[in-house]
Amino acid sequence: MAYVVIHPKTGNVLLQNVVKGKNIRLSTGKKATGRLMGWYATHAEDEFWKLYYQKNKEAEEKMSFAEYARYIVDITKNNRNEFTQRAEIKKIEKLIKYFGDIALDDIKPSMIQAWQNAYLKNFAPKTVKDYRSSLSVVFKFAYNDDIIRKNPLTPVKSPKLPRRIVDVFSDEERKLLIEHSSGQLQNLISFVFYSGLRAGEIIGLKWENIDFEKNKINVCMRVRKGTVDLPKGDKIRLIDLLSQAKQVLLTQRQLTGLSKFVFHSKDGKPYFSETSITQSIQELCKKLGIEKGGGLQKMRRTHNTMLKQCGLPLDWILNQMGHETDEVNRNHYTGTITVDVSKIIA
Repeated sequence: MAYVVIHPKTGNVLLQNVVKGKNIRLSTGKKATGRLMGWYATHAEDEFWKLYYQKNKEAEEKMSFAEYARYIVDITKNNRNEFTQRAEIKKIEKLIKYFGDIALDDIKPSMIQAWQNAYLKNFAPKTVKDYRSSLSVVFKFAYNDDIIRKNPLTPVKSPKLPRRIVDVFSDEERKLLIEHSSGQLQNLISFVFYSGLRAGEIIGLKWENIDFEKNKINVCMRVRKGTVDLPKGDKIRLIDLLSQAKQVLLTQRQLTGLSKFVFHSKDGKPYFSETSITQSIQELCKKLGIEKGGGLQKMRRTHNTMLKQCGLPLDWILNQMGHETDEVNRNHYTGTITVDVSKIIA
């Protein structure tokens, strides 16, 4: 049986009833007067259920995070390549496991902070930042679509990335890896050290992309887990073919010159991914006693560090590496630079 009460602070008329064993209080939004209280006392039951069904209907009409996030990742798929889209869908599905059927406008900053704290226990800050970027896209669209009044992600500070020393191969380690490898593996290792191409760009490199006369490489594609697409950021670039890298390619041409791809697997097929190459390099590192090991990415960082060590123009280095600004290059690809301080004039 529903009955009427007055809110102690607002003075509004409230209707209270028991629904499924729970006491439910609903506000009419109207200020209590003697006459109104008398009317609601007579019609309390009917008015309570009207308010109750209206509220539940509104709740059912609310867009859940799961429904909206899947919608957004689908309509924005043209902004990503196939590989990145698959990765984005995986991130969204993991976020849905946490936020699931919660209505978008019911997600508060405190909930996001709790999610972030939970994720930081199991994932690196960089990974959490990646998931935040996916959340950001969803909430920005929701705000622009007038589904939410405020972006709940904005007040929650992004986790700080720990400062770290960029790990590169030393000159001695670089020479060891080249000298103690053979065949295609030796050519590949040498080429990465003197070209700095990304892993996907290496296994996607074709002979037709190399101009031996002009000493240029047209970096126009990459391969990731069998998916062929444009280089990172969808940016094709023309880079200089250094003499050391050129000599390596001329040697490699004797092995795979009749194939489309510069480097291919033992059975003569294009690489599906760089996994097997990385494993071979890591095994070689272990054999040579290179403690930290490493793979193609570490070689790429070593190449970048060598270029900076040589004092080459920054804009040229950024183009060779495929970077837009020096911030990422400096923070993630530049190892310790040593200088000859004896050149400083007193």
